[in-house]
Amino acid sequence: MDSSKWPRRPGDPVREMLAPRFYGSTPTLFGAPRARTPDDLGGADLAFLGIPWSAPPPDSRSPAASLNFIGTERTPSLFRTASMKYGGYLPELDVDVFERYRMVDYGDTDVVGDLAQTFDNVSSSVSEILEAGACPVTMGGNSGPASYAVLRAIGARAQGPVAVLDLDAHHDNLRGEPEDDPIDQPRWGGTWARRILTLPGVDPSQFHLFGLRGPRNDREVFDRFTERGVDRAHIYTFRDIMRARRSGFEEWAEGIADDIVSRAAHVWIAVDADVFDMAASPEFGDEPLGPSVAEVCWLGYLVGRAAGREKLAGISFMAVPPDTVTTHWICMYLMLYILAGTIHAETGERA
Repeated sequence: MDSSKWPRRPGDPVREMLAPRFYGSTPTLFGAPRARTPDDLGGADLAFLGIPWSAPPPDSRSPAASLNFIGTERTPSLFRTASMKYGGYLPELDVDVFERYRMVDYGDTDVVGDLAQTFDNVSSSVSEILEAGACPVTMGGNSGPASYAVLRAIGARAQGPVAVLDLDAHHDNLRGEPEDDPIDQPRWGGTWARRILTLPGVDPSQFHLFGLRGPRNDREVFDRFTERGVDRAHIYTFRDIMRARRSGFEEWAEGIADDIVSRAAHVWIAVDADVFDMAASPEFGDEPLGPSVAEVCWLGYLVGRAAGREKLAGISFMAVPPDTVTTHWICMYLMLYILAGTIHAETGERA
């Protein structure tokens, strides 16, 4: 149908979308080529994978469940749609990420009623991406399938210890194993950061948590991490960030990046969007006193630059609400900054 025809009928298309699409008008991420089978992953440097899972809200959130527990099965599709306003060029760094990285969109993994099967589906899809030689970038619902299942696949193929940079305002490290969870109330939202520390390939001594703050945490938060082998000095709170601002945030963040990478063969970056100060995305954020978007993006850039392409094992976003578009765009900035850092690692440039 010619969209310029007049008079138009109500069912005529308003525009012709030239980007690859999934369902209806849902585009691929950044308009990247669509990869439908493992063979389509060949030659890709990056592969985006949606994990459309919505966690059951815990009793602590009733009757007003937090946004990041409700509707997150819609997040990957809306994240793709929000990406269409952006390309890959960052003028402040003079880097075009998509000139150096070929990205494909691998669609969404299957989410089913059997949570264990959902975990296996996620791990299988991530394994296919890794086997093709690509770096997985995942966007999922709250925590478990979007974190543990992703890192399980990465750790299983790791050629050495995997370090973790967890960007989060909260501990998510309550005690309890998956087999102890009630079948209708899996506790992944509050437990995943502790549970991943026993995965094969993951080095607990190289787990770094950046952005911890606020009264949703409790006094035992540090004990529960150190019990699993985490170095207390690797948990960076609001106080640490304030001190760094006084002494020089860039130098401090560069030291963290070097520490994360120095003793690891691979680095996985996990992002819970509530790490950002609530002013960054008021329609979602509920924790003040957090790092700014600039600080988190710069830390991501520095970790990417320290890791380079070979050590970056993946970037995973979790617990991102579907409709908070500002948060989506912030996550896209962070993704591009991490990848720009890996490009500068290859070229030897420094921002």
